[in-house]
Amino acid sequence: MSVAPTGGDSIFPHTGFFLILDVDDHHVDAVTLPTVQTGSRRNPPDWAVRQRALIDTMDRAAVPFVRHATRPDGTLIQRSEWTSMDGTDNGYEAFLSFPLFCILGSEFIEQTARKEWDAITRQYASHGTVDREFVTGFDWFHHSESYTYIYYLAMANPEHLSDRNRAQSYAAMYMGDDPLAPNWDANKRMIRGPLNGSHGPRHVTTQVDWEYHRAVLDDYLSPFEDIPGTDSADPMFKVKWTHDETFAKLLGLINERMTRGDVPLNMNATSMVTNAYLYTGDDKYKQWVLDYLQAWVERRDANDGIMPDNIGPSGDIGELMNGKWWGGYYGWRWPHGARN
Repeated sequence: MSVAPTGGDSIFPHTGFFLILDVDDHHVDAVTLPTVQTGSRRNPPDWAVRQRALIDTMDRAAVPFVRHATRPDGTLIQRSEWTSMDGTDNGYEAFLSFPLFCILGSEFIEQTARKEWDAITRQYASHGTVDREFVTGFDWFHHSESYTYIYYLAMANPEHLSDRNRAQSYAAMYMGDDPLAPNWDANKRMIRGPLNGSHGPRHVTTQVDWEYHRAVLDDYLSPFEDIPGTDSADPMFKVKWTHDETFAKLLGLINERMTRGDVPLNMNATSMVTNAYLYTGDDKYKQWVLDYLQAWVERRDANDGIMPDNIGPSGDIGELMNGKWWGGYYGWRWPHGARN
């Protein structure tokens, strides 16, 4: 479900009521929910006074934290090189609570939040993992961790022109309006790969892309149940990503089966497009969200009411998974599915 306020006439025009993009059993609808207004006032309760004091204390604590973790220009004090496709989200996550804190009542933190957003974006652009202010190609599990930041910035100051322009630019990358980011297949109503971003879908991954996580993934379920040379009698079996020969087999299967086509994780992109709708009120954003969610409703219905976790390039369920509706990237099995 995506939520977007609507009405009004400012740069952030939607302030009158909420648009709820509601997915029921068979289709997606847009419905409105009126706001509730009150004119009464009363003295704040004791808990609210104490909470205000806590916010003031946390406001002051942010200053030494920033000094400890960043350079004067706002860039993070960390490694000077970054080659993995993973990890960029961690930089943003360190500060995404700052604009949220501003919404809760901090009076001083918004400027720091914006400085850090810009500095971290520049820093990862210098590493090559960000281009045009957006990660070049990773999954929406991690995009969502990064870009919650910009949603909080929008709520902290909805009149900020740079945020508005950024929201529209990001949405264009997923709606087929940005030729440098061909993530969207309009005919099939699908995002073309689970790894995506400002460079479009990343259909081929390399050893360097996974190097950052190989040791960690040793402790996760095997991503596939039919890896040559392994005993898959136990459905919870694991494989050694740190074993070079095994990793070579895994990498080949990942590029063959996992990196092309759509996955449910990509529905997180609807929040990015909804963010652009919040700023502009342009129905093209709302319609894209409705159409994409509807496509997934239909895929679920075509699979006897069970959400499939992989859609092939032709739009067919299990196309690259030997007909199985499970086994896709961030799906029912891997990396977190059955392990959870």
